[in-house]
Amino acid sequence: MSKEGKWVMGVLMVFLVAVGFVSPAAAGTVPTPENWAPLVAKIIMGLSLSLGLAGSAVGLSVSFSALLGGGEGNYYKNIVVAMMPSSQGIYSIVVLFSNMDNFNTDPYTVAGRAAIFGITMFFSAWFQGIVCAAGIRNILDGKNTIANALVAGAMTETYAVFALVMTIIMK
Repeated sequence: MSKEGKWVMGVLMVFLVAVGFVSPAAAGTVPTPENWAPLVAKIIMGLSLSLGLAGSAVGLSVSFSALLGGGEGNYYKNIVVAMMPSSQGIYSIVVLFSNMDNFNTDPYTVAGRAAIFGITMFFSAWFQGIVCAAGIRNILDGKNTIANALVAGAMTETYAVFALVMTIIMK
């Protein structure tokens, strides 16, 4: 970008920032906690969704690392165990959509639900990935069956389901 182009972009950015700060003042609106609470709830819900998806990514990377270490012949028969940590990301999306109508009516409850749920999903998916990786390694060593690995991974999943159910029914 040329020097003149950078200068024009800088002036445009300053203008947009100034308009953003001046427009609420020109409208005569004063931010109150009632105006900020839905925004804060949306930010916390976004962070909760991000934590659930990040936990699934971490859990999947751990479990797929163990799966890939088993070689090409064992990949498809053990992939179900390796995919188990992905469910926490799906649960996080479900909680987001189940709370979409509550941002303006009850933002504090939504924010509390989201904060607790996001942390739970992050750690649940992470440790489920570790448990699934151990199950896959044991299958590859001939010490375990796929059913045992699925049951071990499902025990971590149970607490993610408990968190999902309690978040949805909590008022």
